[in-house]
Amino acid sequence: MSEYKKIHGIHIQALASDPSNLGAGQVWYNTTSNQLKITAVSTSGAWATGGNLGTGRQNLAGAGTQTAGLAFGGRVGAPSPSNATEHYDGSAWTAGGNMATARYGLAGAGTQTAGLAFGGSAGPTKTNVTEHYDGSAWTSGGNMGTTRMSLGDAGTQTAGLAFGGSNPSGYTAVTEHYDGSAWTAGGNMGTARYYLAGAGTQTAGLAFGGAQGMDTPNATEHYDGSAWTAGGNMGTARMSLAGAGTQTAGLAFGGNTPGATEHYDGSAWTAGGNLATARDVLGGAGTQAAGLAFGGYIASQTNATEEYTGPGIISKTVTAS
Repeated sequence: MSEYKKIHGIHIQALASDPSNLGAGQVWYNTTSNQLKITAVSTSGAWATGGNLGTGRQNLAGAGTQTAGLAFGGRVGAPSPSNATEHYDGSAWTAGGNMATARYGLAGAGTQTAGLAFGGSAGPTKTNVTEHYDGSAWTSGGNMGTTRMSLGDAGTQTAGLAFGGSNPSGYTAVTEHYDGSAWTAGGNMGTARYYLAGAGTQTAGLAFGGAQGMDTPNATEHYDGSAWTAGGNMGTARMSLAGAGTQTAGLAFGGNTPGATEHYDGSAWTAGGNLATARDVLGGAGTQAAGLAFGGYIASQTNATEEYTGPGIISKTVTAS
């Protein structure tokens, strides 16, 4: 039998943990897990199981990253709104400070230590309430001009973006900007809708999917800070999905086609790896390369969390076959 050193001129490295900066063609032995590992190129990306939420819920909001995520609000039972907040550290969720206004169908933006919650339903009525999070407690912000739920979101605590959603009159195309204290009107979307997803920033936003009554448009739109323009249509038209990433590196996952994942490059969508736990009305955070999916609805509320590794170099365990 040939020896690896004779073929390649080097020994296989023995490491206590997997290397953080993977390169093509790497081979190593993990002495902690007692596994031989190699790198491979993933063209579609893949989801892996993460730590479960403490409170299983649907119609919740999210913010932050895969290793510093934030989940808040949502619906527990039918139709009990939740004020629970949880922090994710890349492996487990822990309780944070409760929201002042319990609600579901709300939107979120920002980070784990500078979060933004806006809109939603407090039970029988929709709300325009905004709250700021500092990593431990929520405080009141400026009310939205348009009361609504099931809306799209993007941006940060001091530069937030709200668009679409369902208001007391039906679904809307209205867009609003947040500056950290007050909301002002922006340019209307080309396609009015609710149960849509968003990504990006206040001046480079991305809106995709959603519903218009019984119809589910696959339309994508780009925002430049004042106006929306049409982007490439999604491969799978759907509503009640989650989004993450940026205008030129977007990630769409879940929805009423519950397992599907797609990547956006600024002009076109391509298929990614399916969620292991197919679901809709879920929370999302992170980036296209490192996404986070949590909560949602299958046959009931779920506390499942999954972490996404986008296309690129990944590690694989060598097994006998």
